Amino acid sequence: MLYDDDHLDFEVKLKRYVHLEVLLEALNRDKEQMGHLKMAEAYQDQIDHIIDQILNDMAELRRYFRQSQGEILQTVQLVEDRMVEYVWKGYRLKVKYLNEFMRVQCGEILKGYMKLKRGDLT
Repeated sequence: MLYDDDHLDFEVKLKRYVHLEVLLEALNRDKEQMGHLKMAEAYQDQIDHIIDQILNDMAELRRYFRQSQGEILQTVQLVEDRMVEYVWKGYRLKVKYLNEFMRVQCGEILKGYMKLKRGDLT
């Protein structure tokens, strides 16, 4: 199957969605571990704001998916990667994202959200 522009756009948005899922899980775990910090409430407020932004972005991506010719069937976390199975124009496809690369990319995404927040403060 040849990739067309719509399919490439779908895969870019799929990758973003998967990364946001992972980042959301990580932030929720991190937030639970902050209780012992002296400034825990301030950090938790920052994380809550970022989580709200992520949830908004994920909702926007879900709207895109509903209108597209693709559908996410399942996401499975494996030892070394995260596998996503989806349907595009009747074709059943799989894509894998390596955990190590996802960790780096999630960090970059988080930095982007943090810059957004800092911009709101000035």
